[in-house]
Amino acid sequence: MKKLMVAAVVATMASASMADISIKGDAYIQYVDRGIGGSGSDTENHKRVNLNVIGKSGATTVVASFRTDDNTMARSGASNLHQFYITTKVGPVNVKAGDFYSTIGLGAWSKSEARTDALSLSTKVGPVTLGVHTADGTTKDSSSGAVSVPGTTHVSVAVKIASAKVKVINNPNAKWTDISASGTFGGISVAAEHLKQKAVGTNAEEKVTLLHIGGKVGTVKWDVAQYKNKDAAAGGNAKFSPLGSMLVGTKARGITATAAANTGQFSKILGASISAKVAGSTIKVIYSKNTLGVADKVTGAELIFTRAVIGGKLTANLAKLSGHETDNKNATNRGVRFDVKF
Repeated sequence: MKKLMVAAVVATMASASMADISIKGDAYIQYVDRGIGGSGSDTENHKRVNLNVIGKSGATTVVASFRTDDNTMARSGASNLHQFYITTKVGPVNVKAGDFYSTIGLGAWSKSEARTDALSLSTKVGPVTLGVHTADGTTKDSSSGAVSVPGTTHVSVAVKIASAKVKVINNPNAKWTDISASGTFGGISVAAEHLKQKAVGTNAEEKVTLLHIGGKVGTVKWDVAQYKNKDAAAGGNAKFSPLGSMLVGTKARGITATAAANTGQFSKILGASISAKVAGSTIKVIYSKNTLGVADKVTGAELIFTRAVIGGKLTANLAKLSGHETDNKNATNRGVRFDVKF
């Protein structure tokens, strides 16, 4: 497939009169003082530049994404091609093919997972959108080294009912089904997801449930979310962060260095947040009562400050963990990061 992709890139970009070529990207740099899990404070920094080269010709778009960061050996000091795909339309069918990231449902079980030699097809039949997605197996980095991500083929059905969007995704071979729904009712936003994967071989049954509601009272935005992960069996999701937490989700926003654990490491997260704009800045407070693993009751408390400055966004945050059964986990991480899009 990659040889076909290269040929498509050449064909798309060969004629300047027909092609529309653009470059977009984003970057961040962050500094963190980590107190959680150490014998004192541990200062570290992380940075990343992501560059997207986009070529368009008619209904066809070719995207090549290059990334440089200090999180993986392949990208440290050099750009690494991490996405390479084509989108087009063949009659009524939308086509996306290549190497790209994909999310299942609302992302509570699997968010922005890298997929190799993937193909996604979708089409509308009246109010219903039908889809199929297939991809080869690959590997990803984790705290314990390279982790194998199996190939997948799943089908989906999505429909909008009044103000609600409902989607069902099923993988008959891997024996999992994901159901998600979202909508706004009377000014209150509601999002829900349930994933069930049957036990296959030595792999235990996985059940993940998410419920998130939110709204506004005057200028104050509020949100409440509950995440459940039966027996903490679905432990691989590092990019999902309930309520926009910076204490949970080590690979949300690229890398969130103040995060102490990943969402999948918890069997339960129950939290609430409030945020408001004050003098041009946004201040957000998050409080959560959680179960890390299957029995460790912990509490999370966060303060997040964001402000638009010099063409980007400055974020400063405090992330405190308490109640952990290991004393040195009961501490605070402090961070500052600057994000920019161009």
